Amino acid sequence: MFQTIPFNTPSILFGMDTMHQLGKQAKKLGAGRTLLVTGPNVKEAGILDRALSSLKAESVDVEVNIQGRDTPEPATSVVEDTAEVARKGKFEVIIGLGGGSILDVAKMASALVTNPGKTKDYFGPEKVPHRGKPTIIIPTTSGTGAEVTQHAIFLDREVNVKKAVASSALLPNVAIIDPMLTVSCPPRVTASAGIDAYIHAAEPFLSKNANPITDALALHAVSMITRWLGPAFADGNNLEARYYMAMGSLMAGMVLSNSGTSLVHAMAYPVGGEYHTSHGITLSALLLGCFEGILMAKQEKMILLAKAMGEPVDGLAPREAALRALDAIRHLLQSVDLPVSLRDLDITDKTKIPRWAIEAHKEQRLLSRSPRVLSVKDIERIYERAF
Repeated sequence: MFQTIPFNTPSILFGMDTMHQLGKQAKKLGAGRTLLVTGPNVKEAGILDRALSSLKAESVDVEVNIQGRDTPEPATSVVEDTAEVARKGKFEVIIGLGGGSILDVAKMASALVTNPGKTKDYFGPEKVPHRGKPTIIIPTTSGTGAEVTQHAIFLDREVNVKKAVASSALLPNVAIIDPMLTVSCPPRVTASAGIDAYIHAAEPFLSKNANPITDALALHAVSMITRWLGPAFADGNNLEARYYMAMGSLMAGMVLSNSGTSLVHAMAYPVGGEYHTSHGITLSALLLGCFEGILMAKQEKMILLAKAMGEPVDGLAPREAALRALDAIRHLLQSVDLPVSLRDLDITDKTKIPRWAIEAHKEQRLLSRSPRVLSVKDIERIYERAF
């Protein structure tokens, strides 16, 4: 009757222009030599210079590691290379500044400095024994929630499938969320990251691991993202939209970290690994098929999702009210030019479904949270729907 609810989060600093506090936060963590992991787009947007200015104002000795890769999700070799840089440089604090993939590399590289082996040794739940070097994680998109989660996603080239390291040891020490850093995001990135955030709220809301705290955050995040994703996509300089999308993404990230995703993510890993589609885009293409596949298990919660998305459901039969959530999701996706099916990604080869279903079914870390118990055949049928 009475739940015991663990709830983990880093120290969070949210608000406009909070980037200028980076140097002070690094100092609090004892930063002398600091490694800043980022990407070329962050440098080109001028965001890196703002970070360096704050660090230098506090006399923090910083080295910049600019990542390059050939797939949307980084391969495990990228993490190992970054960890080697961190190890040889004897850095005391590691900062991740960028989109979700950059942040995941920073988190995992930090862990590999204090733990033996390679990234693949830690795929799965709670396999990282020791916390890494202190980390400060700063997102430049509103979507992944990586700044407040204990997960990191990488491409396992041996099987060409995305896999996750999920461990409390990866939880960042400090998360700085500055909505001003997202203004330079192009519309496509705004949309794909934004739907990633939506799913991080909605999918755990429907999961077996949901609790009253994550439910409250999830519904608030769903409402916020539904309202503000379109305006942020339409005009990247709309600061109100950027502010509330950053807030919604942060809330969704806390939901993700404490209740966890399930079916949509499990089914996305084989597809994204094979076609190298970005995480948010892959999730978008599978979302409607997956939610339709679990609707019968969580009808009442689907109705609450519909309400949070602004759908008028009063007076409707329960099934019809629940279906309004799917209508609202379809409209949200289409309004920001996101795919609603695999065919929208020009993925048409259905002969791959049996193999994908087997790979997705192996993700029991995720599927154990699904409100519907799913066989490989069930997952095949949901992939069929997604076409």
